[in-house]
Amino acid sequence: MRKKLLPLFLSQSFRSVAVSLLSFFSAIYIFKSVLNTGSGEKQAFLAVFLFYLVLFIFKFIGVSLAEELALKFGLKRQVFIGQFLNALAILAFVASQSQFLFLWLASALWGAAIGFFWFGWHGLFIKDGYAREYGKALGLGSLLETSFLLLTPFLGGVLIGVFGYQALFWTSFFFIFLGVLAILTTFDQKTHHDTSPQEVLGLFWTHKRMTLSYLSSGILGVLYSPVFILYVFFFLKKELALGGFFSLSMIVTAIANYSIGKRVDQKGKRDLIAYGSYFSFLAWLGRFLVSAPSILFIFDVIYRLAGGMLGIPLGVLTYQKARDGHSTGRALLFRELAITLGSVLACLLLIVFVLMQLELRYVFLGGAGFSLLPLLIVRERGIYGEPNESRQ
Repeated sequence: MRKKLLPLFLSQSFRSVAVSLLSFFSAIYIFKSVLNTGSGEKQAFLAVFLFYLVLFIFKFIGVSLAEELALKFGLKRQVFIGQFLNALAILAFVASQSQFLFLWLASALWGAAIGFFWFGWHGLFIKDGYAREYGKALGLGSLLETSFLLLTPFLGGVLIGVFGYQALFWTSFFFIFLGVLAILTTFDQKTHHDTSPQEVLGLFWTHKRMTLSYLSSGILGVLYSPVFILYVFFFLKKELALGGFFSLSMIVTAIANYSIGKRVDQKGKRDLIAYGSYFSFLAWLGRFLVSAPSILFIFDVIYRLAGGMLGIPLGVLTYQKARDGHSTGRALLFRELAITLGSVLACLLLIVFVLMQLELRYVFLGGAGFSLLPLLIVRERGIYGEPNESRQ
């Protein structure tokens, strides 16, 4: 790993611990908070999905602003803005314990933070990554991040069980602070070509296959967190048990992404994306058919392996397109807006799902179907960066 990339990966890893503490337990916190007001489960589910809908709308706004500001002030500042907004979001979570309305502020700040941070982070990685070894670099970064995250869900469960959610929020705040320290020594770069959300939205029509692949990523992200996490919690009942479940799943798959990353560079992306889609389909279908926690654990491991098979090659596609097309901003905005639109669509569908009072596990059938969309970019003409490439 290049020395210049180490601060970038460390910052990402510290931030991932902070955000994972929120991601694994925020839906449960919101759900229980609404129930404590005397409302029913329907209102609690609606509050959770509305929270995430607001989050992804503000992510859309954040990533669009980050693209504009990166031209003038550089990519490193976008990372700092993202970390600062994350810290404010956590403070809003703390305040929500005495005033529920602060949760909506936390949602907006967290969403904007995601947009700023990832636009800056991906941009810096592209500017000084391994031009011909993006997969290896992503695999190394993922291995470092995973080593930080292995016990994070379990830690969150312990903190909540012993000290309550207040301790979870302040621990998350501490890791955001470490992430800011880690990024201080990294390099800075600017983007040089202006683009806009309107321009990128126009590209969705001419790059339909790639758009649908990224769209599915956003949809599946929402179906996993918060939906699947809430689903598992209903069986396990306690935050500590939930944390142990997901920590053990991470340990089982700890070194997979590094191996996947090396294979991307050596063997190409086509096979990995195909296998990742099939494994993801299997995992979501299994979650629909079986509700025993031990079996759900097996399917979670399969899904995490599939996530690496899909996420790393799709990331490499974005980086190669940014390099070869000489437009980092356009490539990143295309990726982030497509993913975000998928997330917004998933939240809207979940709200309709709750209003129709359908059983939660039926959304996993949708997850199985959307898992197959990345196959569109490996059919017939191949994928970008490989023989018989497809520009879709």
